[in-house]
Amino acid sequence: MAINTITISGNVGKDAVVRVTPNGKHIAQFSLPAKSGFGDNEKTSWLNCKMFGAMAEKLSASILKGVKVTVTGEFVIEEWKRNDGSQAQTPTILVRDIDLPPKASNQGTTQQPRTAQRPQQQPTASEPPMDFDDDIPFAPVTLPFPRHTIHAI
Repeated sequence: MAINTITISGNVGKDAVVRVTPNGKHIAQFSLPAKSGFGDNEKTSWLNCKMFGAMAEKLSASILKGVKVTVTGEFVIEEWKRNDGSQAQTPTILVRDIDLPPKASNQGTTQQPRTAQRPQQQPTASEPPMDFDDDIPFAPVTLPFPRHTIHAI
């Protein structure tokens, strides 16, 4: 059995573009970078991402250039002929699941970063550091693998 699932996280290259097919189906398209190698051999490839239906209609307004997203879906190579007759290919992810940061999922509202800092105190050897911020919002985490429930016997 072959499994075709890809999960990638990165900053969106351009705002999502939405189009509607003649029969009313929504298709949203955006791109994410995939880096490989390191140093002088580092290379960035751009992967096209497509969402369909209600997901495309509802979430496309939140997918803006620079927003960090994580997508999971099926990896395909789309092929077509250019106007000059030559073949072209684009690596594409057919998005099944997307994780947006909380501020991006609020339809583009932005939050100002905190500028006030709490005074730092050095913890003693027996105390854990207490410099964390209780006001940090936590977003749900999307796991990159199928969810399974384990039942105890």
